[in-house]
Amino acid sequence: MSEYISQDKELKTKILYVHYGENWIRGSEVVLLDLLKSAQENNYAPVLWCNSDLLAKKATALGVEVIKDKFVCLGYWTLPRWNFLQFFKLLLKAKEIIKAYNISLVHCNNGAPCQWMVPICKFSGTPLLLHLHARYMYRDRLTLLFHGADSIIGVSQSVTNIFKHNEFSNQQVEVIYNGIDPERVRCRKPRDIRAELSATKTDFVILYMGSLIPRKLVHQLLYAVDKLKAEYQIKLAIVGSGSEKDNLTRLVDKLNLHRQVNIFSASDNVAEVYSSNADCFISVPSEEVFGLTLAEASIAKLPIITSNITGINEIYTDKENALLISPNNTNALINAIRSLIEKPLLRKELAENAQQHIVKNFSLNHQFIAFNLAYQNLLKTKTKHSVTVCIFLHVRTLLKAFFTKALVAPLIRAYKQVILKFSWRNSHD
Repeated sequence: MSEYISQDKELKTKILYVHYGENWIRGSEVVLLDLLKSAQENNYAPVLWCNSDLLAKKATALGVEVIKDKFVCLGYWTLPRWNFLQFFKLLLKAKEIIKAYNISLVHCNNGAPCQWMVPICKFSGTPLLLHLHARYMYRDRLTLLFHGADSIIGVSQSVTNIFKHNEFSNQQVEVIYNGIDPERVRCRKPRDIRAELSATKTDFVILYMGSLIPRKLVHQLLYAVDKLKAEYQIKLAIVGSGSEKDNLTRLVDKLNLHRQVNIFSASDNVAEVYSSNADCFISVPSEEVFGLTLAEASIAKLPIITSNITGINEIYTDKENALLISPNNTNALINAIRSLIEKPLLRKELAENAQQHIVKNFSLNHQFIAFNLAYQNLLKTKTKHSVTVCIFLHVRTLLKAFFTKALVAPLIRAYKQVILKFSWRNSHD
């Protein structure tokens, strides 16, 4: 039997998934684990190369072969920035893995691994797909050799819209929205969040679950609850961890919200939280590329209040399946919460519409159909280049970037100043 399984694996197309990240399971890691599972179910043999113990453990539990290493990038934000020895080891290891596992395709699950995978993929003739879960600055796109990828896929238009005109003229750039696994939000024993908040049956309970970091603007929820507490019986459960946790705790003390707000530690069992007895889910970030927690909360049939920003308004429509408000706008947030409190039918309508919308349009099946098409197109593409051609392609890209910054950008600024000057004069004639 084991011999049969081994032979079966040899017949399957082998994909190397490479992920460089923190030792946690959040948005991009969740999406990657779903992709690994879908790849196995669709006649691929995935191999994962990562630097995270937790991700390695989760992938191993799925039956995926995992290689764990120490990853570094040269000249990037992560430390150490100039570990040439380890970087050279990664180049050699990438070459060994592709050969030893007979890899047909490489899938970089974020930007950083591109820096050492691009040269090896070009030399070995292995197509490389770059999957982006965040926006990257132009400097980083150059440093990490994005221009060497054969295909670039963003999780939303907000990820790919920042690319400069013709920056990736030699690659196919497209959007494949994340798929959501309904099983992640289903739980036989939901958490009794109301009891943990000491909430009565008539209290309105708000749930936030996610990272406690500046761009999530969780403090806006505290200010909103502070304004509404005299008017309504209201409770807020914040579930998560991050650099802002201490600041949020101090703000709870300052606003005297101990009776209304509880900050709970991040939970590995997100299903029991989503399936809890909260009345709505609120997340109003200043920046987001997709909003995985929002989509999961919608599957759990929680009405949503969130920000009207790119990345989110590609997924949700205001007053149809969520209430979208301007970020960092406490008054707008207060009014949206008041609408949900005072209009139970609106809550029900938004929740039902959102659940149907997410299940129908953002399924794991839809996601992998799109990736499978991308994989098959790449497997037909010739990507092998000589060392000379690879160096030429990179130097050409760097010279083009330098020329644009050093010569074209100043001319554009000068042109704008002239136009502004003449516009000023005309307006005062």
